[in-house]
Amino acid sequence: MARRIGVRASPIRVRPARLEDLAAIEAIEAAVFAVDRLSRRSLRYFLKSKTALFLVLDVNNHVAGYSLMSFRQGSLSPRLYSIALDPVEQGRGLGRFLLGASERAAKARGAVAMRLEVRVDNARAIELYKKNGYRSFAAVEDYYQDGAAALRFEKEFAQDGEAEPARIIRADPL
Repeated sequence: MARRIGVRASPIRVRPARLEDLAAIEAIEAAVFAVDRLSRRSLRYFLKSKTALFLVLDVNNHVAGYSLMSFRQGSLSPRLYSIALDPVEQGRGLGRFLLGASERAAKARGAVAMRLEVRVDNARAIELYKKNGYRSFAAVEDYYQDGAAALRFEKEFAQDGEAEPARIIRADPL
């Protein structure tokens, strides 16, 4: 794909979420999830919580997605509580970029694995997790508010001295 002369790629970064990101995060939450949405109050709670790691995907100074991980005391396996990408940003590899950054941030906090739940009918998310080394280990019936079942996934992280599979993560907005 040829790049246009004089057009620079948008800066893409993952950073800790801030209180001023709340409205953008809430808008993404509403656009992505039909049920089991996190309320503004819950989002604010997680933004302030010491047991949560709340990150945003910043594309050209615009919140394009977020991830939320919760850490239980004494556990080395945080739960990827929620991850969402603004629908207009989908299809460019940004979900994979955000997932990878979330994993690295969890590892930096001492995590050795990550767990998550995903709706059984969310084929796109299931594919993303499988492609990134997550394995399904259980199904939970009637997990979501609307009665839908969930699949539980886990990924063990490579530890120091262990080889991790080589992956190219590219988030090119052009």
